[in-house]
Amino acid sequence: MKKLIIIIISFLLLWGGWYICYPYFLMWLEGFSFFSTLQDFVPISLHLPADLFHYMGSFLLQLYSSPVMGAAVQALAPIVSLLCIWLVVKRLFTDPDTLFWLPFLALPALVYSQLNDINLEKTCMILTVSVVLAAVIYLVTCFVKPSCNLPGFMHHKLVFILVPTLSVLLSLCLIKTGPLSSQHEDVARLTYMGRQGNWDEIIQTVSRKDALSDDYKKKYMLLALAQTDSLPEYAFKYGLKSSEDFIITDIAGPWDMQYNIQFYRMLGLHNAVIYYAYQQSLQSLPGICSDAVRTLADTYIELKDYTLAKKYVDLLSHSLCNGKWLREHYVELESIKGLEPEYVMIGNQFVLQDFYKDLSSLVTRYPDEKKYVDILLCGLLADKDGNTFMDVFDMVYEKHYKDAPRMPDVYQEALCLVASHEPEIRDIYGIDENVWGRYCDFSAMMTQGKVSLAKRKYADTYWVYSYK
Repeated sequence: MKKLIIIIISFLLLWGGWYICYPYFLMWLEGFSFFSTLQDFVPISLHLPADLFHYMGSFLLQLYSSPVMGAAVQALAPIVSLLCIWLVVKRLFTDPDTLFWLPFLALPALVYSQLNDINLEKTCMILTVSVVLAAVIYLVTCFVKPSCNLPGFMHHKLVFILVPTLSVLLSLCLIKTGPLSSQHEDVARLTYMGRQGNWDEIIQTVSRKDALSDDYKKKYMLLALAQTDSLPEYAFKYGLKSSEDFIITDIAGPWDMQYNIQFYRMLGLHNAVIYYAYQQSLQSLPGICSDAVRTLADTYIELKDYTLAKKYVDLLSHSLCNGKWLREHYVELESIKGLEPEYVMIGNQFVLQDFYKDLSSLVTRYPDEKKYVDILLCGLLADKDGNTFMDVFDMVYEKHYKDAPRMPDVYQEALCLVASHEPEIRDIYGIDENVWGRYCDFSAMMTQGKVSLAKRKYADTYWVYSYK
């Protein structure tokens, strides 16, 4: 009974460690994997003996769509290996009941092996070896009765309790502080929230300090601000320094692909979304992943391309844990059946080769979409391209800002810099008197050599940013 209680408590603590520390990362693991019951999936997946473990891992990773189940698999795997070791101990040693602590010596190593095992290959290999070894030892000892002995102190009750306790605590520390980090969980959470369209939640989650110190958090914050029509008010406060902050050009891994997918989806550049979805798939084994398939299905539904949308929806119908998603998407498929696909050329459809040119195309194509205007204007201000900013602002002023309750301060602050040389700008664009007064104060302090004081007093203004 004591042994059962120790096993149950160990499982629950490990489950809690994974569930509390990495719920979104566990869901991300499911998205980066792929499993199918299609007949051709098995021969494609199993080319080498080692591929069997990847195949087993892909099957288990389907459960990770729920962090509760994902954490359960993560906790159960080392426990099963531990029980296999316990069976070996029972067959090899005399008085084994007092040696129940012995298998727990392996628990931290088993947990550590999971921390870089995104495909569960290593986990499945360890499980297979553990089960096979236990079975072999059991069969051999049916014919040969070994009687290994350990020193008397190893049978002490204190060791019986102390070793499992320390082993589990060390395993929990490894889960918290090992190769996986809070950054993995943070990015996975941001990716999930972005995919779900929880932009307000991103804004509430990412602090200014976070955005200034972490590039992913800054990019997702900028994305959320653009989606909630608050980009010009807060972009520079959250670390916007270049137009390149809106997009990832130097792709290093699936995190980058997933961000770009969300950025291009915001812009309505469907071909770019499709391109990065394929690239994301190529970085996974076996060259396809569930998250990319879901992205492709959603994109083709948006394009009203029934044939291609159905192709990708059907792919996921041969898996185990996509029931709710499939029901929703089969309804959406029926709604576009018989419609003509809506493929429209908007500037450069694939990637932003030229930030200004391609954003200008979007602004021209969709003059009512204020988020395109704000991304372009903020990008120009971040790059300190005042001339182009004035050209673009002049084109969009009447539609978006002339009758607005208040023009964003960052635009007024940029206009003040021009108005210092061209006074008529104040009247043309209706610069607020308070903003102009603050600029005059800032300018006077700079002229008087009070640079440090001016930068502290007006730290959050575009004037200080442009001075840098």
